[in-house]
Amino acid sequence: MLGAIIGDIIGSRHEFHPTNNYDFHLFTNRCFFTDDTICTFGVADALVKSEPYAKSIHSWCQKYPHAGYGGHFYGWVHTANPQPYGSFGNGSAMRVSPIGWWFFTAEEVLEEAKKTAECSHNHPFGIAGAQAVAIAIHDCLKLRRTHHGGSISRDDILNIGLRRAIQFYESDHTKFHLNIEHHRNIFDETCQGTVPVALAIILQSQGFEDAVRRAVSLGADADTLGAIVGSIAEALWGIPEWIKQKALTYLDPEMLALLKDFRHKLHLRRKKYEEEQEEKMQQHMLLMRWKLGLGNMNDIMFDTPTPSPQKTRIATADMMEITPISSEDKSICTDWKYGYISHEQMDILKMGHIPESQEDHWFMYFNPKDMTLHYIRS
Repeated sequence: MLGAIIGDIIGSRHEFHPTNNYDFHLFTNRCFFTDDTICTFGVADALVKSEPYAKSIHSWCQKYPHAGYGGHFYGWVHTANPQPYGSFGNGSAMRVSPIGWWFFTAEEVLEEAKKTAECSHNHPFGIAGAQAVAIAIHDCLKLRRTHHGGSISRDDILNIGLRRAIQFYESDHTKFHLNIEHHRNIFDETCQGTVPVALAIILQSQGFEDAVRRAVSLGADADTLGAIVGSIAEALWGIPEWIKQKALTYLDPEMLALLKDFRHKLHLRRKKYEEEQEEKMQQHMLLMRWKLGLGNMNDIMFDTPTPSPQKTRIATADMMEITPISSEDKSICTDWKYGYISHEQMDILKMGHIPESQEDHWFMYFNPKDMTLHYIRS
């Protein structure tokens, strides 16, 4: 979430004094954190303390009552019992970044992003803006990890990192062609006018600093666009250490303490999640080996993998009476998420699987003509 805070601080002095100079000084004594940073800390604190988002955001904003809030949100901050007011402003998108880090499945990310938005920005566009940014962070984090810090191509950023985010605005993500120049020097505070621009900037950028410079020098809503772009850029490329350390000097002690607490608890959450996933993967692999004829039931019951079987007969389609799936039934498509099948195992699979006992309900054969495995349940 530090990327959003940095983008906000860098863009702060250009919110009402816009620039188109890409080579502007990133940090000066006129930089400061704004409502974007405060609301981001409100979401992060809610996660750390397991509090309602509305309560935490409201509490943090009341600590900084004059931080440049928009008109309607200013009223939300200064009321004792704040209620959603149908907003689709970009405030829901700029504060959501902690969600993309804290939760590890897309379903959780989208649901929690919705919750962070709807306490104030409960218009469908306001909710969509928060969800798009959160899922972009989630997917870009996964993409970066799969590349182990290496170079990431634009195609991968488009098709893996930003695909689901873009689909909030363009159903076919490959047709997403937003002309940045049409948004230059246009101050648009809506989600639908800000989030697609942020996604387009990420697609054009080569790294964190480049992305934030492009966002701020567009001459638009500099601090908020910087925060949204910075939040996604951090997930995708990380943050240069000197930028990180400089930005921290602008924050209050309570903010620094929350950042530390957030990172610590996030580390513990991720460690626990990865351990659980590893255990599930091992059990799943044992089960799949058995079902595919690469192991036996002892693997599941006693966690004692057996050597791959020595098959002597090749299964063919004419060995069994096969009834096609009826048109009323649904086919199931799934991703293989548990590693690769070795060449040795693939050779065994191509021999198929012939059931030889009462409890073995699976028949499988390989069709060399179209290179397909047919997997049949009795």
